[in-house]
Amino acid sequence: MFDLKNENDFTSIREQFPVLKNCVYLISNSLGAVPRKVKAGLEHYYNLWSKQGVNAWKKEWWDLSKTISTKIQELLKAEKDSITMTSNATISHWMALSTQFNNKDDKRNRIIMTDLDFPSSIYAVSKIAESMGWKLEIIKSKKPSYLETEKITERIDDTTLFVATSHVCFKSSFIQDIQSIAEKASQVGAKTIIDGYHAPGIIPVHLKKAGIDFYIGGCLKWLCGGPGNAFLYVNPELAEKIQPSLTGWMAHENPFKFDLDLKYTSGSYRFMSGTPPIACLYTAAAGLDIIKNIGIKNIRDKSTSMTQWIINKAKERNFSIHSPLKKELRGGAVSINLPYAFQVKQALDQKKILVDFRKGRTDNEDVIRIGPHFYNKKGEVDVLFEQIDDIYSSGYYRKFSKTISHVT
Repeated sequence: MFDLKNENDFTSIREQFPVLKNCVYLISNSLGAVPRKVKAGLEHYYNLWSKQGVNAWKKEWWDLSKTISTKIQELLKAEKDSITMTSNATISHWMALSTQFNNKDDKRNRIIMTDLDFPSSIYAVSKIAESMGWKLEIIKSKKPSYLETEKITERIDDTTLFVATSHVCFKSSFIQDIQSIAEKASQVGAKTIIDGYHAPGIIPVHLKKAGIDFYIGGCLKWLCGGPGNAFLYVNPELAEKIQPSLTGWMAHENPFKFDLDLKYTSGSYRFMSGTPPIACLYTAAAGLDIIKNIGIKNIRDKSTSMTQWIINKAKERNFSIHSPLKKELRGGAVSINLPYAFQVKQALDQKKILVDFRKGRTDNEDVIRIGPHFYNKKGEVDVLFEQIDDIYSSGYYRKFSKTISHVT
């Protein structure tokens, strides 16, 4: 077990993340730093393929999705065989929504989301709703950082098919009360799809207790597992009663029979589709193991301390903070509105200080997001703000374009 308060352990942890030697890395809310052991995982993938060829499937590949999902289940306190690996969160939404494509209840046809949810999820849900004749209701927030839980629960009634919203809001890091949302949905027979992409690995998640139907996450961010490693949790009480319409050969109870009639298997592979991205799965294990060894409680304690440090530095400069000030409502990142925010972000890139930018509804809601993780030091936050001061005082930001193009 690693102890974040032990200087030797902390130094050892930092040494496992090579990017930390190249820059100030405060962007784990967008992409977690790659652990050094991922290289060995990818080399093992290549060596297995080069030596075993197609036999790599029976040697290791066929069970790899379950191997990784089991590690995630332990971290999220989920039931056995309740998590399925997918390629991204958008596909996971499609998978969950597809379980109701054969729903014949014309009255139950509303989906509730909020304007704080991630756009890709809204795109997917809106197009599915359009094709199915479902009604999509997007609750508007008055503030860019949060929405009171009551604004969601009061809209849930017996016409609601799904409530599809976030555990932690992507732009502000506001932690929503998903248990209260799940309780209200359950009372009226609605299903919950919770987008948890910004929660696992940085805040405690207890899926057994949450009472939700579907939970979507990924290893890309706080779990330090790279792209292509999203996942879908399905409540076991629901799983055997539903049949996803978005499916494929790996969901068959006997896939190598190549039967033309689909007979769903049980457990997590019931929600598989086609062949998974095997190489991606090999990048997930190292980060999951490191986080397990440190412990989510220790990571959460470190995170709240780091984000409070960021808030203090921002307040000293009278920057507008677009994340919750109360630590119990705040996830792993802090969003700050800065004058010329996109230009400042580009200037920081040039100085090898990595944060990200997100466009708001107005210029006053444009933010840079600062996402420290367990491997960061408060001194790195100090450097960030010192460089922001210099960027403004020197006018360095003026060298960069105001036109927003590709951002991270």
